[in-house]
Parts: sequence; structure tokens; C-alpha cells
Amino acid sequence: MGHGSALYVPPRTGGWDREFPTFTPAQLFLLVSDIEKYPLFIPGCIATRILDRGEGHWRVDNLFTFGPVRSRFTTYAEFEAPRWLDVTSRDGPWSSLRLAWRFSPGSSGGCRVSCRFAAQFRSRLLSALASVGLAEAERLFIRGFESRAHSLYGSPRSGAPVLAPR
Repeated sequence: MGHGSALYVPPRTGGWDREFPTFTPAQLFLLVSDIEKYPLFIPGCIATRILDRGEGHWRVDNLFTFGPVRSRFTTYAEFEAPRWLDVTSRDGPWSSLRLAWRFSPGSSGGCRVSCRFAAQFRSRLLSALASVGLAEAERLFIRGFESRAHSLYGSPRSGAPVLAPR
């Protein structure tokens, strides 16, 4: 369906870059790739389960809430430890979903994390809900990962400044 269609739902995009001076790329890759632990620290994540494990790729069952809406969907994760992890889906609420994580040595040691997302909902209702709470959801998502890193690997010596968001 073309963009001129009355049913077209535009994608939501965003992302952030952050330096973590006391964590290594390997540590933060392990945290992000521990998908089955997401319900412990990601807002809206009720359950995740890796259905198939292959070398460098997984198929994952997810159950999330989007505001008052509960949705089950399958994602596909591809990765190269400890450098990158990409998550994609065209299932459930998604016309398309891509979440791209990159891990590299930080400018003063530690780790630089880059996260980008592009999400296009099938439903105008979910798209509208996402647009209302996108900034807050992104902030809570980042806070969830930071809190998990601190609980697993200890508190940083200094704060992790936000770099240029894209």
C-alpha cells in the first residue's frame, strides 16, 4: 500500500548514544542480549522466551503491553558478540520493527552504546498511543537498561552523559 493510502501509518524512529565509562562492550552486549530477562527491567515487557537458538541468531516470543493493549509477537535477533545486536519483526502489532544496538570502546575507556529504532505499527490506534508516550517510553527504556547494568556490574564512577541523540 502506498503512502497516499488512508490506511498508511507512518513509522516512529529514534535512538540515542551513551558512554558508560565503567562498563565494557562485552558486559553491555551480554546485558542487552539477555532477552529472557527483559521482563525484570523493561517497562511494558511481560514475557520473553527464546524459541530457537542458532549461531548468531534467535527467534523470540514476546508479550508486551502498549498502554491498555497487550500484544504477543515474534522477533528475530541477529548478533555478533560483543559488537552488535539487531532485532526485527513484522509480526503482531508491527508492520515493521527494527532495533539496532552497537557496542564499541568508549572515548575514555568503558563502552559507547548506540541504539536506533524504527517502528511502524499496523494499527492507527497503537501508532497514536505510541506517539503520545514515545519520549517517556524511550526514557524509561534507557533507564531500565542503565539500572540493570548498575545492578549487574556495579555503580559507575561518574555519570553517563547523553551524547548526540539521532
